[in-house]
Amino acid sequence: MVKTCGVPAPSREDALVTAASERAGEIVTALSQLSPAELAAPSRLDGWSRLTITCHLRYGAEALAAMTRDARAGRPASYYPEGRVRQRPATLVPRHGERPEQVVATLGSASRLLHQDWSKMRAWEWNGAIAEPPGNVDLGPLPLGSLPLLRLTEVEVHGTDLGLGLDEWSETFIAAALPFRLDWLNVRRANHRPVDEAVEGEWLLAPEGGPTYLVSVHGSRVEARPRDEGTGARSRIRGTRRDILSLLLGRPTEGLAFEGDVELAQSFGRVFPGP
Repeated sequence: MVKTCGVPAPSREDALVTAASERAGEIVTALSQLSPAELAAPSRLDGWSRLTITCHLRYGAEALAAMTRDARAGRPASYYPEGRVRQRPATLVPRHGERPEQVVATLGSASRLLHQDWSKMRAWEWNGAIAEPPGNVDLGPLPLGSLPLLRLTEVEVHGTDLGLGLDEWSETFIAAALPFRLDWLNVRRANHRPVDEAVEGEWLLAPEGGPTYLVSVHGSRVEARPRDEGTGARSRIRGTRRDILSLLLGRPTEGLAFEGDVELAQSFGRVFPGP
């Protein structure tokens, strides 16, 4: 770790933990001002109400806290210990007898507890590996230091989904998430969204200010790697770094330019539909 005047400089994880906590606080503040009917109203995410998102974010804070404890103790760690298919539906609705405003309040408390746990982490601990239980692999192999970025992704993206004026994504989030998501294409095309496996080809993703990546699909082989903008590819997608990240996350984009084989370029979202 770099030190200045004998004081350790904040780590990358410290910055992500702080950003996630601040964004979660903004979300809780915005949700706290809503009536039960407004909480039950549809969000911008198809099929999800604002309350669905609130429940999901609360469970995420609890699950990541549990994963952190397990990983630090050398135990297998899982986002859905009972399995995604079995457990996830119950995490998207209020618990028995729970009122909407209670879900908001417990989202706030769970987020604060997660921040407290992560704030106690020592720099070297973030390098520890997450070992998922055999037969219950959901995230794939990741270092513990990836969890703050996954949490920041949840609160940034779903904060926008709420339709409550939280549309801006922080530069901290974009700078960390864009290369992470591009690299993750090598092992994770989607989570639970359908993938169009009939399309093959190459796409050059060129966000303003970089990083530029060449993404290719040939049969079952997927490769994403940094390349120069001058690299030849059948199709090219240009846009702001936020829009390229939005594309990777399966969210609406504005102003993307599709060049070369335009039809292939526009198919990227079907081939990589996001998490």
